[in-house]
Amino acid sequence: MVALAAVVAFPYQRQIWSFLTHWKRGPPSTQPYVAFPPDRRPLLRVAVAGDVGDRGSRIRAIGAAVSRLADDDPWDALLLLGDNVYPSGNPDHLDRTVLGPFGPALDRGTELLAILGNHDVKGRRGAEMQRRLGMPGRWWSRTLGDLLVVGLDSNQPANPEQRAWLERTLQGVDARWKVVALHHPPYSAGYQGSNIAAREAFVPLFERHGVQLVLSGHEHDYQRSTPINGVTYVVSGAASRTRRTGEADFTAVSFAWLHFVELDVFGDRLEGRAVNHDDRVADSWTIS
Repeated sequence: MVALAAVVAFPYQRQIWSFLTHWKRGPPSTQPYVAFPPDRRPLLRVAVAGDVGDRGSRIRAIGAAVSRLADDDPWDALLLLGDNVYPSGNPDHLDRTVLGPFGPALDRGTELLAILGNHDVKGRRGAEMQRRLGMPGRWWSRTLGDLLVVGLDSNQPANPEQRAWLERTLQGVDARWKVVALHHPPYSAGYQGSNIAAREAFVPLFERHGVQLVLSGHEHDYQRSTPINGVTYVVSGAASRTRRTGEADFTAVSFAWLHFVELDVFGDRLEGRAVNHDDRVADSWTIS
């Protein structure tokens, strides 16, 4: 087992991984999206989209779905999980991948929250991208009612300043719900696999300070883990492109499907749904 792990870490990881993983395409079944009735509406609604960076019909369709499903109840926030502009993070193209497709939702007062992906820093304009998206820096936190959302820069997992800031932030807030967003998934059964650097740098802090949900992109698929030491990991990186995915011993659900995630905050629980451009739901879950 040790030798196998060492082999997978070499440059041919992707080719070898394909033999170790049961590749999966779309979800086995879907259901129509059903809005919450007026007497059961959540306290907060957050739309989550990962890897929006391909301009064109697919991201426009996802943006239209996000806007359409907020006709009667606007989103409180739109959270982007990185790789906001392909191929090299040119902020001049944000109108094609973010501000245009999601403009109708943002125009209704939805707050935009965003983190950086690996493609966003290739042109060394990551700081400028965050500024144009209205973010205070490469890592940040935002409190919405009883929800704390923390955004990390997983391009710099070993940065001691970021790790110290994360610990202070998680320690210093008594929010009922703590949700962290970082681009590279600490746990993934997809094409690129778990990001061990992110896992080693951040997961002990998530577990120590009561984070319930971690959201990532990077993989162009949808994955939800079983709870790992109290933390559920959701990968949502298929807002503008998809790639076949797999499963591991920590996988609860996985499939390749163009989608975004609806995150709903109630007083006693978080609820999530994976929703596509045709208002179909392929996975739903609750964290109590």
